[in-house]
Amino acid sequence: MALPLFEKNLKITEMKKLINKIFLNITPILFLFIINGCDKDSISIDTQALDQKIVEATSFLDGKEEGTQPGFYSNRTITKLQNRIEWAQGILASNPIEQKLIDNAILILDAGIESIKASEIFSKYPKFTPGTSKMVSPGNIAYAPLDEFTVECRFKPASLNSVSGYGNEIVAHILCTDHQYVGADTGGYALRYYTNDLAPAGQLEFLVGIGAAPPYWSVVSAGVQIQELNKWYHIAATYNASTLTSKIYVDGVKVGEGTFAGPMVHDMANGGPRLGIGYSPMWDITDPAWNRRSNVDGQIIDVRIWGKELSSSEINDRKGDFLTNISQYTSLNAYWPLNAQMGNPVMDATGKYGLNVEGVDWVDPN
Repeated sequence: MALPLFEKNLKITEMKKLINKIFLNITPILFLFIINGCDKDSISIDTQALDQKIVEATSFLDGKEEGTQPGFYSNRTITKLQNRIEWAQGILASNPIEQKLIDNAILILDAGIESIKASEIFSKYPKFTPGTSKMVSPGNIAYAPLDEFTVECRFKPASLNSVSGYGNEIVAHILCTDHQYVGADTGGYALRYYTNDLAPAGQLEFLVGIGAAPPYWSVVSAGVQIQELNKWYHIAATYNASTLTSKIYVDGVKVGEGTFAGPMVHDMANGGPRLGIGYSPMWDITDPAWNRRSNVDGQIIDVRIWGKELSSSEINDRKGDFLTNISQYTSLNAYWPLNAQMGNPVMDATGKYGLNVEGVDWVDPN
């Protein structure tokens, strides 16, 4: 029997209410289900990419060392990447983990790898030019002993020329501290040679300042030793205050020996004695117009200052190679290999002493 129309509409209305009630009850559950499903898809983390980058960075560090010699890498670059690797490993171990942290860690490890590549040290030698170049310590030289010492280096002359017109260009200084000047306090030492403005050109000598009164300085000559251009010479000079003697060696052979008229002194004015390489720092003080007028024209490397008088055998044993493992040399007071452009100031291998550099060209070894 058919229901009356109003009863039929009533039944439909009640069914709609029931359906709406059921829908309202299950909607939060459906919503949570949908949201959870979406979250699950959106936080799918790609940890494999970071795992691979950590392996790549770790492998890249294998065999690399920080140092100051060619083939090594600048200080702290390797240590910094090692720290970044540990940090990235910590991200992988964290909970919860976010994809943006993974992506950022990969970028940081890539940057660390590129930084190390850019910090590799390549061989470069300093080229000094008369009237232009200057390499000098800024103040008191604590490593310059007064009783006995040896200075040595390797020198490659490009010419025996100088900057003419001032007077002191007649000599060129290979290694030199603030030293003798007639009429002023004199002291320190100089390893130098005669330029083409003074005969005989190429004569090598080692002198010390002995005080403010005449003769002001005392010289030991080795005769003409620097003649062939574009050739490497190993040069060493010793000083012994107890005997007032000096010996000069070229390529391991003793070529000069003599006695000084008095002991070397240091003028402690103007901040104390400074060390100049390829240049005399004295002229900065006495007459600025003469600044850089007694430079060498050539390359200087492997500068060593020892707190003892080296024997002939000690000089010969190490004359042709850069020093390594310098901690084994207890009497080595300062050492500048000068075989890589390491910024300004140029620090010695002990990390204690710096040299300010101006007008020096860094060239490929040859």
